[in-house]
Amino acid sequence: MCCSRVFRPLIVIIASIALCLTASCFESLHAETAVVRHQPTPASQRVLYRRVPLPKIPPGTRFAEKPPEDWSNLISFVRGKLSSGDVDAVSDTVKYYSEIFNLVMLANTDRNAEGDYELDQVAVGFSMKINGVNTIVTSDTQAELGGDLSIIGRSVLDGNVESLSKVEQVARTKNSMVFDAPAIILRNGEHRDMVVRYYIWVFPENGNIGTLVWLLDPGSDESTLRVADTTIQLLPPNMHEDRVMNVDSDKFNLLGIPKKDAFALVQIPQGVAFEMDDAMKAVAAEKNYTPKSFASLTSAVASTLKTGKKE
Repeated sequence: MCCSRVFRPLIVIIASIALCLTASCFESLHAETAVVRHQPTPASQRVLYRRVPLPKIPPGTRFAEKPPEDWSNLISFVRGKLSSGDVDAVSDTVKYYSEIFNLVMLANTDRNAEGDYELDQVAVGFSMKINGVNTIVTSDTQAELGGDLSIIGRSVLDGNVESLSKVEQVARTKNSMVFDAPAIILRNGEHRDMVVRYYIWVFPENGNIGTLVWLLDPGSDESTLRVADTTIQLLPPNMHEDRVMNVDSDKFNLLGIPKKDAFALVQIPQGVAFEMDDAMKAVAAEKNYTPKSFASLTSAVASTLKTGKKE
């Protein structure tokens, strides 16, 4: 039997685990000390009101606890952990490949002609430890970078990287951005397809990044979204998260292979909780934004953060 048939379900599942978490050029990967540079976002693309895939972090980007060189901010570093629900139903192989790759989200800010900081780029990728250092990899580059992955590992990584194409920038200005990450969420005891929405903004005076997340429920025809939970989370900078995943053994077939919805996030990323005010509830779930509605969202975010902190 062809190995691709055997492992394809595994690839899909582990990709969904990682997410329930424009390709960039990269320079030579041979020198471990070389800086792998991302392509700055052109000025003409720094204000955009249409959905596009979020850029990927260039392979070969290396980092420790702090953002890698050529990036100003580490938004989040996610380690998946299958530690809730029917954990005993998971094979050692699935568990190993669900935890070897980490979901990474980076941002870069730069100064404009007036000296204020603005948002250059937000990007995502998958890392693994190579010689003890977190390194962004794809299946095509991991061998040259020293990854030494097996055929299963390369196939799983392919599925992970492909899943990043579903993470979409919804709208952005020079100072802020909204993007959506599809995820399977544990909701009222069930595993459901939902959307985790991120709102990123830059403090113009110092280049610091703020990150908010909240949960949306897609409509049956996927043309609309609605607010699933009015609690939003203000994430800490440089966030390192052990992302707890729930296992549902009823979603495994007779061969013990999990279906794509066998694993789910227990909760969205956690930080400081705020309650949406009425203005934010009205604009938090727009499928697409116009300049006017995005400005309304920005104002609503500010008012929610001012008055909506939950005790």
